[in-house]
Amino acid sequence: MESDEDNCKEKINGQIKTMKLYSHVDRIYNELRELGYDATAPLRVSDVSKVDQYHYHGTQSIDEAIRKLGINSSMRILDVGSGIGGPARYLSTVTGCEVVAAELQADLHRTAEDLTSRCDLGKTVKHVCADFTQTDLGSGAFHMIVSWLVFLHIPDKDKLFQQCYDHLKPTGTMYIEDLFCKGVFLEEEYTHLQTGVFCTNLPTKDAYASQLAKVGFINIEFDDVTEDWKSFVHQRYLDYQANRARHVRVHGEVVYTEQVEFYGVIDKLFQGGHLGGCKIVAKK
Repeated sequence: MESDEDNCKEKINGQIKTMKLYSHVDRIYNELRELGYDATAPLRVSDVSKVDQYHYHGTQSIDEAIRKLGINSSMRILDVGSGIGGPARYLSTVTGCEVVAAELQADLHRTAEDLTSRCDLGKTVKHVCADFTQTDLGSGAFHMIVSWLVFLHIPDKDKLFQQCYDHLKPTGTMYIEDLFCKGVFLEEEYTHLQTGVFCTNLPTKDAYASQLAKVGFINIEFDDVTEDWKSFVHQRYLDYQANRARHVRVHGEVVYTEQVEFYGVIDKLFQGGHLGGCKIVAKK
């Protein structure tokens, strides 16, 4: 018999697929075939990481987090909203740390488990399919929490941040890359955020810091990277369209159309001037 939590997860899983980035998850396998891998071949993280990062600037962003936080092999890291596992696998490979990768969407979770197994990282990367806001993954069990472009999807920020705080060890650190509200959204922009980005509660900079402090976080650093991300998403949109023939050959017309639609929505939102991007570090 399904629990209330299972029913809630199923509902959210269905709703979030309005965000086209998360549809056709198996497109990662099309990219791997382009790299010369068949459906069961062992994988090299150095190859997979070229195509398994959903966030901005790929592994460059993870390298920045590693340097800033001093992540090393002695640490246990929690990746909240881990997607198909790209950041978790890269983190573990580069630093030797242990990563628990929590992902709500079952299809992303299954794909992540498969890719991690084929990368022979099962001993250091553990995948969990769960709603993090409803799940105890170990109170005070993690040196650090990391998350790339996920918190925007979670409306109950108070509960989310409390969970993060509770899962960190004393003096633990959280690193977030996320979107935030820089100004009042137009009605069309708000509709795009709700349906195209699965985002209904986007805090301002001040609200973000206030909500983190409310649950006990200290030494909060808020880095506004809006201009950089604005340029990134615009160029991504142009490049994807310029390579239409390649993408249709590899993925088919439907996948191309959905991806270019999503990239266009994000580009339009950033160009509108009301959507911002940030990198946040906070200490317990």
